[in-house]
Amino acid sequence: MTFKKNIAFTFLSKVSVAFLGLLMVVLISRNLGAEGRGHLSLFVSSIALVQLVADFGNSSAIINLSYTVNQRKLWLSSLIWIAGICLISYLFLFFFKHLTYAYLVPPTAFLYSAINLNQMLLMGNQKIVKRNFSLLVLPVILLLVFLILFTQTNLAIAAYPLALFSGLLISFLISLAMIRRFIKKTEQRFQFEPLVLKHGLWVQGAHAIQFFNYRLNFFLVAYFISDASLGLYSNAIVICESIWILGHSIGQMQHMQILNTSSLNEQIQLSKKMVYISLGASSIVCVLFLLIPNAFWVFLFSEDFAQMSLLFKFLIPGVLAFSVSNIYNHYFHAKSEFKQIFNYNLFGLLSGLVSALYLIPKLGIVGACLSWSIGLIVSMFFYARAFKKIIPNIFEKN
Repeated sequence: MTFKKNIAFTFLSKVSVAFLGLLMVVLISRNLGAEGRGHLSLFVSSIALVQLVADFGNSSAIINLSYTVNQRKLWLSSLIWIAGICLISYLFLFFFKHLTYAYLVPPTAFLYSAINLNQMLLMGNQKIVKRNFSLLVLPVILLLVFLILFTQTNLAIAAYPLALFSGLLISFLISLAMIRRFIKKTEQRFQFEPLVLKHGLWVQGAHAIQFFNYRLNFFLVAYFISDASLGLYSNAIVICESIWILGHSIGQMQHMQILNTSSLNEQIQLSKKMVYISLGASSIVCVLFLLIPNAFWVFLFSEDFAQMSLLFKFLIPGVLAFSVSNIYNHYFHAKSEFKQIFNYNLFGLLSGLVSALYLIPKLGIVGACLSWSIGLIVSMFFYARAFKKIIPNIFEKN
C-alpha cells in the first residue's frame, strides 16, 4: 500500500472503531443515565491506570525496536512485564472498594496491553491491513455481547464489564494468530530484553503524563462534583477525542515513513505537511460540531446530557492544540527523542493540573473543560518550539 492509501485505510478503520464506540456510549447513556455512565467511566479509567503501568514494559518503542531486536524476545519480555504488573495490581484493589467489578480490572488491563503489544508488532512489520482489522474486532464483539447480555438478562450495568472482558479475550486470540509467524520459537535461549524497559521508561513515562492530562479530570470531577457530572464530562471528552482520528491516522503512517526515510529534510517536510493537514481537517470538524444544536445531543444521549454544546466551546481549543502536537509527537517518537516527549507532556500536565485544582471548585464542569484545554495548549507550545529549532539545522546535516 502507498503512504496515502495507508492513511486512508487507517483513518477509515479508526472511524469505524470510533462510530462503534460512540454507539456503545449512546446505549449506555440512554439506558443507564449520566450516573451509570459515570460509574463505568471510573471502571474503564481504573483499567487504563493499571495498563498505564503495565505499558512501561510495553511502550510504543516496540515499533522502533522491532526493526533491530528479535521479535519473539521483544514479545516475551513485554508479556512477562505486563503479567507481573497486572498480578501486583490485585494488591491495591482494597483501596477501591467503591469500584464496581474491581476484580475484573487486572485481567482486563492485561488483555488490553497484550493486544496493544501484538498490534505494535504488526505495525513494526508494516502489516497495516491486519493491524487495522485487529482494531475493529474488539468494538464489534463488545457491542454484540453487550446487547445480548443487556437485553436478554437482568445484569444491567454488569453487562458492560462482562462484555468488555469477553471482547478483549477474543480480540487477543485473533491478534495473537496474526503475529504468530513473527514470534516463532527459535533455538536461541530466551533472555529478558532490557531495552523494553529502558525505552519504555521515557516513552511510557510521557504517555503516563499524557494519560493524566486526559484523564485526571475524570477523578477530580467525580471528587469535586458528582458521578452524574462525570458522565456528562466523559461523553463530551469522547466526542472531542473522536476528532483526533485523522491526526492519529496521519501520525502513525508518518511515524513509519520517517523510520524508513534517511533524509532529515524529507522527514521535516513530511511532518510540516502533516501538521497543516491535521490542523485543517480538525478545524473543519470542530466548526461542524459547534453548529450542531444542543437538541441533537439530548436526543442522542438523554436529558442528562443537555450541557454538551456548552462544554464543546471550552474543549475545542484543546482539540485543535492536540491536532498539532500529535504530529510533532510522532516525529520525535520516530527519532527516538523520548526524553523530549516526556518533558513537553509534563509541562502540559502540570499546567492542566494547577488549572483544574483552581477552576473545577470555582466553575464546576466548565472549569474541568477549560483546564483540559489549557494543559494541551501548553504542551503544544513546547512541541512546536522544539520542532522549529530543528529546521535551521536541516541543511547542516544533509
